[in-house]
Amino acid sequence: MKTRGMRIFFILCTVIVILLTNSSFAIAQPQDGYHTQGLFFNLQFVMTISWGANETQTPIHPGEVRQVHLDVTYTIVRGALGRMLLRFLEGRPFPLRLSIGDKPDWCTAQLSVENFIGVITPDEVQNVNSVLFIQLSEDAPLNYTLGYVKIHGVIDDMKGPFNILTLIQRYESNVTLFFVTSP
Repeated sequence: MKTRGMRIFFILCTVIVILLTNSSFAIAQPQDGYHTQGLFFNLQFVMTISWGANETQTPIHPGEVRQVHLDVTYTIVRGALGRMLLRFLEGRPFPLRLSIGDKPDWCTAQLSVENFIGVITPDEVQNVNSVLFIQLSEDAPLNYTLGYVKIHGVIDDMKGPFNILTLIQRYESNVTLFFVTSP
């Protein structure tokens, strides 16, 4: 009887540790912005910023304005009991922001839309679009120099009532778009 009681106690402790650490749920970390929240819900925004390679493959001439269509996809990943909380939060809006992080001095870069309003929809991947306008100045290097534009995307934490408890963790994404100059 004593052995059976110890065995049950050991199994119960093991189950509690697994639930508290959520180690049975592996989540891919495609970007540098992923942070585990812990405990049961483990809700985390995830965002990717992509564009068609054809739009930056052709060299850019000084004075030309190149349009690069950006596709921003986002979703929410969750832990064991996250589905329940996501159903409760369904339809709630949240802000998503894009900005230009860095670029060469001889280039101007501007986004057509920088601020978006996303809506929580459980188990769905959603898209928003923006256009990046790139223009080279007259003093840009013309010898097929590699240029870049760094784009920064952020989805802030979603807080609960009274802004005390974080319900969904924030996410940051940094991508670098490369292009080539031409005479």
